Amino acid sequence: MPHFRSRFAAQYILKLAKLWPVVGVLGLRQSGKTTLMQQLFQAAHLVSLDDLAMREEASRSPNTFLKKLTPPVVLDEVQKAPAIFDAIKLNVDQKRIPGSYFLTGSTAFSSKIGIRESLTGRIGLVELFPLSLAELHAKPFRPLHQWVPTASECLPRFSPGELGRAAVSGGLPVPAFMREKAQRDLYWRSWLETTILRDLSAFFPRQFDADFAFLLLERMASLLRNGELPTLKHFTKPARKIRAYLTAMENVFLLRKINCHPLGTGKEIWLFMDSGLAAYLMGQPFGEGVTLSLVRHFILNEISVQAEYQGKRLTRTYYKSAQGSAVDFVLDNIPFRIVPNVTSVTNQLHWEERPLLGAMKKLGSQFAYLVAPINKAELPPAKGGVGILPWSIWS
Repeated sequence: MPHFRSRFAAQYILKLAKLWPVVGVLGLRQSGKTTLMQQLFQAAHLVSLDDLAMREEASRSPNTFLKKLTPPVVLDEVQKAPAIFDAIKLNVDQKRIPGSYFLTGSTAFSSKIGIRESLTGRIGLVELFPLSLAELHAKPFRPLHQWVPTASECLPRFSPGELGRAAVSGGLPVPAFMREKAQRDLYWRSWLETTILRDLSAFFPRQFDADFAFLLLERMASLLRNGELPTLKHFTKPARKIRAYLTAMENVFLLRKINCHPLGTGKEIWLFMDSGLAAYLMGQPFGEGVTLSLVRHFILNEISVQAEYQGKRLTRTYYKSAQGSAVDFVLDNIPFRIVPNVTSVTNQLHWEERPLLGAMKKLGSQFAYLVAPINKAELPPAKGGVGILPWSIWS
Protein backbone atom coordinates (compact mmCIF):
# COMPACT_ATOMS: atom_id res chain seq x y z
CA MET A 1 0.00 0.00 0.00
CA PRO A 2 1.24 3.55 -0.72
CA HIS A 3 1.20 4.66 2.92
CA PHE A 4 3.66 1.94 4.00
CA ARG A 5 6.86 3.85 4.58
CA SER A 6 10.09 3.05 6.39
CA ARG A 7 9.98 4.80 9.75
CA PHE A 8 12.93 6.65 11.20
CA ALA A 9 11.90 5.43 14.65
CA ALA A 10 12.77 1.82 13.73
CA GLN A 11 16.50 2.03 14.40
CA TYR A 12 15.97 3.85 17.67
CA ILE A 13 13.49 1.18 18.83
CA LEU A 14 16.03 -1.55 18.04
CA LYS A 15 18.66 0.39 19.97
CA LEU A 16 16.38 0.64 23.00
CA ALA A 17 15.67 -3.10 22.73
CA LYS A 18 19.36 -3.80 23.38
CA LEU A 19 19.25 -1.80 26.60
CA TRP A 20 15.82 -2.31 28.16
CA PRO A 21 13.71 -5.41 28.91
CA VAL A 22 10.59 -3.43 28.01
CA VAL A 23 10.25 -0.96 25.14
CA GLY A 24 7.21 1.27 24.87
CA VAL A 25 6.09 2.82 21.58
CA LEU A 26 3.49 5.49 22.19
CA GLY A 27 1.70 7.91 19.94
CA LEU A 28 -1.39 9.19 18.24
CA ARG A 29 -4.10 6.71 17.24
CA GLN A 30 -3.35 5.27 13.77
CA SER A 31 0.10 6.86 13.60
CA GLY A 32 1.51 3.50 12.47
CA LYS A 33 2.61 1.87 15.73
CA THR A 34 1.18 -1.59 15.00
CA THR A 35 2.41 -1.63 11.41
CA LEU A 36 5.90 -0.65 12.52
CA MET A 37 6.05 -3.36 15.18
CA GLN A 38 4.83 -5.97 12.70
CA GLN A 39 7.59 -4.99 10.30
CA LEU A 40 10.27 -5.08 13.00
CA PHE A 41 9.22 -8.27 14.79
CA GLN A 42 7.43 -10.49 12.29
CA ALA A 43 8.24 -13.68 14.20
CA ALA A 44 7.26 -12.31 17.59
CA HIS A 45 3.95 -12.89 19.30
CA LEU A 46 1.79 -9.86 18.52
CA VAL A 47 -1.33 -9.60 20.63
CA SER A 48 -3.80 -6.76 20.22
CA LEU A 49 -5.69 -5.84 23.36
CA ASP A 50 -8.21 -4.10 21.15
CA ASP A 51 -9.52 -7.67 20.86
CA LEU A 52 -12.12 -8.01 23.63
CA ALA A 53 -11.43 -11.69 24.33
CA MET A 54 -7.68 -11.07 24.62
CA ARG A 55 -8.26 -8.04 26.79
CA GLU A 56 -10.53 -9.92 29.18
CA GLU A 57 -8.06 -12.80 29.50
CA ALA A 58 -5.14 -10.44 30.10
CA SER A 59 -7.13 -8.55 32.73
CA ARG A 60 -8.50 -11.65 34.47
CA SER A 61 -5.28 -13.64 34.72
CA PRO A 62 -2.31 -11.58 33.48
CA ASN A 63 0.42 -13.94 34.72
CA THR A 64 -1.13 -16.96 33.02
CA PHE A 65 -1.71 -14.87 29.90
CA LEU A 66 1.96 -13.90 29.64
CA LYS A 67 3.19 -17.46 30.27
CA LYS A 68 1.49 -18.55 27.05
CA LEU A 69 3.66 -16.13 25.06
CA THR A 70 7.33 -16.58 24.19
CA PRO A 71 9.39 -13.37 24.15
CA PRO A 72 9.85 -11.17 22.29
CA VAL A 73 6.19 -10.26 22.79
CA VAL A 74 4.40 -7.29 21.23
CA LEU A 75 1.34 -6.14 23.18
CA ASP A 76 -0.71 -3.67 21.17
CA GLU A 77 -2.84 -1.00 22.93
CA VAL A 78 -1.61 -2.41 26.23
CA GLN A 79 -3.13 0.37 28.35
CA LYS A 80 -6.53 -1.31 27.89
CA ALA A 81 -5.51 -4.09 30.32
CA PRO A 82 -3.71 -2.25 33.16
CA ALA A 83 -3.41 -5.42 35.27
CA ILE A 84 -0.84 -6.81 32.86
CA PHE A 85 1.77 -4.20 33.82
CA ASP A 86 2.40 -5.73 37.24
CA ALA A 87 2.73 -9.15 35.60
CA ILE A 88 5.31 -7.76 33.17
CA LYS A 89 7.15 -6.18 36.11
CA LEU A 90 7.27 -9.54 37.90
CA ASN A 91 8.60 -11.36 34.84
CA VAL A 92 11.22 -8.72 34.12
CA ASP A 93 12.42 -8.60 37.72
CA GLN A 94 12.87 -12.37 37.71
CA LYS A 95 14.74 -12.46 34.42
CA ARG A 96 15.96 -9.16 32.98
CA ILE A 97 16.47 -9.90 29.29
CA PRO A 98 16.68 -6.89 26.95
CA GLY A 99 13.95 -6.70 24.31
CA SER A 100 11.51 -9.11 26.01
CA TYR A 101 8.36 -7.00 25.78
CA PHE A 102 7.29 -4.32 23.33
CA LEU A 103 4.26 -2.29 24.36
CA THR A 104 2.30 0.07 22.15
CA GLY A 105 -0.26 2.54 23.37
CA SER A 106 -2.39 5.49 22.32
CA THR A 107 -2.37 6.82 25.89
CA ALA A 108 0.59 8.24 27.78
CA PHE A 109 1.65 5.66 30.38
CA SER A 110 2.66 8.48 32.73
CA SER A 111 -1.00 9.45 33.09
CA LYS A 112 -1.71 6.28 35.10
CA ILE A 113 0.05 6.09 38.47
CA GLY A 114 -0.03 2.29 38.76
CA ILE A 115 1.35 1.79 35.27
CA ARG A 116 4.06 4.39 35.79
CA GLU A 117 5.23 2.73 39.02
CA SER A 118 5.32 -0.74 37.42
CA LEU A 119 7.50 0.44 34.55
CA THR A 120 9.95 2.69 36.38
CA GLY A 121 13.52 1.59 35.66
CA ARG A 122 12.39 -1.16 33.32
CA ILE A 123 11.26 0.55 30.13
CA GLY A 124 12.73 2.61 27.31
CA LEU A 125 10.12 4.86 25.71
CA VAL A 126 9.84 6.30 22.24
CA GLU A 127 7.05 8.43 20.84
CA LEU A 128 6.06 7.69 17.25
CA PHE A 129 5.28 11.00 15.60
CA PRO A 130 3.34 11.57 12.39
CA LEU A 131 5.40 10.99 9.25
CA SER A 132 8.05 13.61 8.60
CA LEU A 133 8.54 15.20 5.19
CA ALA A 134 11.51 12.94 4.48
CA GLU A 135 9.49 9.85 5.45
CA LEU A 136 6.61 10.96 3.23
CA HIS A 137 9.01 11.23 0.30
CA ALA A 138 10.91 8.03 1.23
CA LYS A 139 14.17 9.91 1.78
CA PRO A 140 16.81 8.83 4.32
CA PHE A 141 16.97 10.30 7.79
CA ARG A 142 19.29 13.30 7.87
CA PRO A 143 20.19 13.73 11.54
CA LEU A 144 21.08 17.27 12.52
CA HIS A 145 23.52 17.44 15.40
CA GLN A 146 22.56 20.96 16.38
CA TRP A 147 19.33 22.92 16.06
CA VAL A 148 20.86 25.55 13.82
CA PRO A 149 22.34 23.63 10.86
CA THR A 150 25.92 24.12 9.79
CA ALA A 151 26.69 25.93 6.53
CA SER A 152 26.88 22.60 4.67
CA GLU A 153 23.36 21.71 5.83
CA CYS A 154 21.73 25.01 4.99
CA LEU A 155 20.51 23.93 1.56
CA PRO A 156 17.24 22.12 2.29
CA ARG A 157 16.17 18.93 0.55
CA PHE A 158 12.60 20.11 0.03
CA SER A 159 11.00 23.24 -1.38
CA PRO A 160 8.58 25.48 0.53
CA GLY A 161 5.80 24.22 -1.72
CA GLU A 162 6.48 20.60 -0.83
CA LEU A 163 6.34 21.35 2.88
CA GLY A 164 3.24 23.49 2.47
CA ARG A 165 1.38 20.74 0.62
CA ALA A 166 2.44 18.14 3.18
CA ALA A 167 1.24 20.37 6.00
CA VAL A 168 -2.29 20.34 4.57
CA SER A 169 -2.46 16.52 4.45
CA GLY A 170 -0.49 15.94 7.66
CA GLY A 171 1.61 12.95 8.58
CA LEU A 172 -0.79 10.21 9.63
CA PRO A 173 -0.08 7.33 7.24
CA VAL A 174 -3.58 6.99 5.76
CA PRO A 175 -4.84 10.57 5.17
CA ALA A 176 -1.36 11.79 4.22
CA PHE A 177 -1.68 9.91 0.93
CA MET A 178 -5.29 10.78 0.14
CA ARG A 179 -5.46 13.14 -2.81
CA GLU A 180 -8.98 14.46 -2.31
CA LYS A 181 -9.89 16.76 0.56
CA ALA A 182 -13.33 15.15 0.78
CA GLN A 183 -11.69 11.77 1.45
CA ARG A 184 -9.48 13.22 4.15
CA ASP A 185 -12.44 14.94 5.75
CA LEU A 186 -14.34 11.63 5.97
CA TYR A 187 -11.30 9.96 7.50
CA TRP A 188 -10.74 12.67 10.08
CA ARG A 189 -14.41 12.82 11.05
CA SER A 190 -14.41 9.11 11.85
CA TRP A 191 -10.97 9.26 13.48
CA LEU A 192 -11.96 12.14 15.73
CA GLU A 193 -15.20 10.50 16.85
CA THR A 194 -13.32 7.32 17.77
CA THR A 195 -10.60 9.21 19.63
CA ILE A 196 -13.06 11.34 21.59
CA LEU A 197 -15.69 8.71 22.35
CA ARG A 198 -13.35 5.77 23.05
CA ASP A 199 -9.97 7.12 24.15
CA LEU A 200 -10.80 10.45 25.74
CA SER A 201 -13.91 9.21 27.51
CA ALA A 202 -11.78 6.71 29.46
CA PHE A 203 -10.37 9.64 31.47
CA PHE A 204 -13.87 10.65 32.62
CA PRO A 205 -15.57 7.45 33.83
CA ARG A 206 -18.46 9.26 35.54
CA GLN A 207 -19.32 12.44 33.70
CA PHE A 208 -17.95 12.67 30.19
CA ASP A 209 -19.25 15.49 28.02
CA ALA A 210 -18.42 14.68 24.40
CA ASP A 211 -20.17 17.82 23.12
CA PHE A 212 -17.96 19.93 25.37
CA ALA A 213 -14.84 18.21 24.00
CA PHE A 214 -15.86 18.93 20.41
CA LEU A 215 -16.66 22.56 21.28
CA LEU A 216 -13.15 22.97 22.69
CA LEU A 217 -11.66 21.68 19.43
CA GLU A 218 -13.86 23.99 17.38
CA ARG A 219 -12.75 26.95 19.49
CA MET A 220 -9.11 26.00 18.98
CA ALA A 221 -9.67 25.77 15.24
CA SER A 222 -11.21 29.26 15.13
CA LEU A 223 -8.12 30.67 16.86
CA LEU A 224 -5.75 28.82 14.54
CA ARG A 225 -7.50 30.24 11.46
CA ASN A 226 -6.23 33.63 12.60
CA GLY A 227 -2.74 32.30 13.31
CA GLU A 228 -3.20 32.65 17.07
CA LEU A 229 -1.70 30.40 19.75
CA PRO A 230 -4.52 28.94 21.89
CA THR A 231 -4.20 29.51 25.66
CA LEU A 232 -6.67 29.08 28.52
CA LYS A 233 -7.60 32.76 28.33
CA HIS A 234 -9.17 32.13 24.90
CA PHE A 235 -11.78 29.79 26.39
CA THR A 236 -14.82 30.70 28.44
CA LYS A 237 -15.18 29.29 31.94
CA PRO A 238 -15.21 26.88 33.77
CA ALA A 239 -11.40 26.95 33.63
CA ARG A 240 -10.97 23.81 35.75
CA LYS A 241 -13.13 21.74 33.41
CA ILE A 242 -11.38 23.15 30.34
CA ARG A 243 -7.95 22.33 31.75
CA ALA A 244 -9.07 18.80 32.65
CA TYR A 245 -10.23 18.14 29.08
CA LEU A 246 -7.16 19.71 27.50
CA THR A 247 -4.89 17.62 29.75
CA ALA A 248 -6.79 14.45 28.86
CA MET A 249 -6.45 15.33 25.15
CA GLU A 250 -2.73 15.70 25.71
CA ASN A 251 -2.62 12.26 27.33
CA VAL A 252 -4.23 10.64 24.27
CA PHE A 253 -1.78 12.53 22.01
CA LEU A 254 -4.53 14.62 20.47
CA LEU A 255 -2.89 17.84 21.66
CA ARG A 256 0.62 18.96 22.54
CA LYS A 257 1.11 21.41 25.40
CA ILE A 258 3.93 23.93 24.99
CA ASN A 259 5.04 26.02 27.95
CA CYS A 260 6.30 29.56 27.76
CA HIS A 261 10.03 30.00 28.39
CA PRO A 262 10.68 30.79 32.09
CA LEU A 263 11.92 34.27 31.14
CA GLY A 264 8.76 35.03 29.16
CA THR A 265 5.36 36.19 30.39
CA GLY A 266 3.11 34.03 28.20
CA LYS A 267 0.85 31.20 29.31
CA GLU A 268 0.96 27.58 28.19
CA ILE A 269 -0.44 26.92 24.72
CA TRP A 270 -1.90 23.83 23.05
CA LEU A 271 -1.43 22.73 19.45
CA PHE A 272 -2.71 19.66 17.60
CA MET A 273 -0.39 16.69 17.21
CA ASP A 274 -0.85 16.58 13.44
CA SER A 275 -1.16 19.39 10.92
CA GLY A 276 -3.66 17.33 8.91
CA LEU A 277 -6.04 17.27 11.87
CA ALA A 278 -5.57 21.04 12.26
CA ALA A 279 -6.37 21.48 8.56
CA TYR A 280 -9.55 19.41 8.88
CA LEU A 281 -10.79 21.32 11.92
CA MET A 282 -9.96 24.74 10.44
CA GLY A 283 -11.89 23.83 7.31
CA GLN A 284 -10.91 26.69 5.02
CA PRO A 285 -7.76 25.96 2.98
CA PHE A 286 -6.60 29.54 2.41
CA GLY A 287 -5.52 32.57 4.39
CA GLU A 288 -2.33 33.82 6.02
CA GLY A 289 -3.43 32.66 9.48
CA VAL A 290 -4.30 29.20 8.19
CA THR A 291 -0.94 28.87 6.42
CA LEU A 292 0.96 30.01 9.51
CA SER A 293 -0.87 27.54 11.77
CA LEU A 294 -0.40 24.58 9.41
CA VAL A 295 3.30 25.26 8.88
CA ARG A 296 3.78 25.84 12.61
CA HIS A 297 2.28 22.43 13.38
CA PHE A 298 4.29 20.67 10.68
CA ILE A 299 7.63 22.23 11.60
CA LEU A 300 7.11 21.35 15.26
CA ASN A 301 6.66 17.73 14.16
CA GLU A 302 9.87 17.89 12.08
CA ILE A 303 11.82 19.16 15.07
CA SER A 304 10.25 16.53 17.34
CA VAL A 305 11.24 13.76 14.89
CA GLN A 306 14.82 15.05 14.83
CA ALA A 307 15.03 15.00 18.63
CA GLU A 308 13.13 11.83 19.49
CA TYR A 309 14.78 9.45 17.05
CA GLN A 310 18.25 10.60 18.06
CA GLY A 311 17.46 10.13 21.73
CA LYS A 312 17.70 13.86 22.43
CA ARG A 313 15.67 15.47 25.14
CA LEU A 314 13.51 18.19 23.61
CA THR A 315 12.06 20.84 25.89
CA ARG A 316 9.32 22.50 23.88
CA THR A 317 8.99 26.17 24.80
CA TYR A 318 7.95 29.33 23.05
CA TYR A 319 8.59 32.92 24.14
CA LYS A 320 6.30 35.88 24.65
CA SER A 321 6.89 39.16 26.43
CA ALA A 322 4.21 41.29 28.03
CA GLN A 323 3.91 43.56 24.97
CA GLY A 324 5.45 41.78 21.99
CA SER A 325 4.27 39.11 19.57
CA ALA A 326 5.06 35.47 20.26
CA VAL A 327 8.24 33.73 19.16
CA ASP A 328 7.25 30.24 18.03
CA PHE A 329 9.90 28.18 19.78
CA VAL A 330 13.16 28.40 21.69
CA LEU A 331 15.85 25.76 21.10
CA ASP A 332 19.08 25.81 23.10
CA ASN A 333 18.12 29.33 24.17
CA ILE A 334 17.91 30.49 20.53
CA PRO A 335 14.55 32.03 19.52
CA PHE A 336 12.84 31.12 16.21
CA ARG A 337 9.83 32.81 14.62
CA ILE A 338 7.88 31.27 11.72
CA VAL A 339 6.50 33.58 9.04
CA PRO A 340 3.85 32.58 6.46
CA ASN A 341 5.15 34.22 3.27
CA VAL A 342 8.18 35.68 1.52
CA THR A 343 6.81 39.22 1.95
CA SER A 344 7.48 38.88 5.66
CA VAL A 345 11.24 38.69 5.04
CA THR A 346 11.37 41.29 2.30
CA ASN A 347 8.94 44.18 2.74
CA GLN A 348 8.14 43.43 6.40
CA LEU A 349 11.52 42.18 7.61
CA HIS A 350 12.02 44.84 10.28
CA TRP A 351 8.53 44.28 11.68
CA GLU A 352 8.96 40.52 11.88
CA GLU A 353 12.41 40.87 13.48
CA ARG A 354 11.15 42.94 16.40
CA PRO A 355 9.85 40.04 18.55
CA LEU A 356 13.09 38.15 17.94
CA LEU A 357 15.25 41.10 18.96
CA GLY A 358 13.29 41.41 22.20
CA ALA A 359 13.63 37.68 22.85
CA MET A 360 17.38 37.77 22.11
CA LYS A 361 17.87 40.53 24.66
CA LYS A 362 15.82 38.78 27.34
CA LEU A 363 17.31 35.33 26.75
CA GLY A 364 20.85 36.59 26.34
CA SER A 365 21.13 34.96 22.92
CA GLN A 366 23.57 36.16 20.28
CA PHE A 367 21.46 34.85 17.41
CA ALA A 368 17.83 34.47 16.39
CA TYR A 369 16.10 33.18 13.24
CA LEU A 370 13.08 33.83 11.11
CA VAL A 371 11.81 30.64 9.45
CA ALA A 372 10.37 31.47 6.05
CA PRO A 373 9.30 29.91 2.71
CA ILE A 374 12.70 30.41 1.06
CA ASN A 375 15.03 27.97 -0.68
CA LYS A 376 18.35 28.86 0.93
CA ALA A 377 19.34 29.99 4.40
CA GLU A 378 20.64 33.47 5.08
CA LEU A 379 22.94 33.11 8.08
CA PRO A 380 23.22 35.98 10.58
CA PRO A 381 26.39 38.07 10.89
CA ALA A 382 29.22 36.33 12.71
CA LYS A 383 29.04 38.83 15.55
CA GLY A 384 25.34 38.17 16.07
CA GLY A 385 21.93 39.11 14.72
CA VAL A 386 18.90 37.64 12.97
CA GLY A 387 19.23 35.00 10.24
CA ILE A 388 16.60 33.46 7.96
CA LEU A 389 16.09 29.71 7.62
CA PRO A 390 13.92 27.77 5.14
CA TRP A 391 10.76 26.11 6.44
CA SER A 392 12.17 22.70 5.57
CA ILE A 393 15.63 23.12 7.11
CA TRP A 394 14.88 20.40 9.71
CA SER A 395 13.65 17.98 7.05
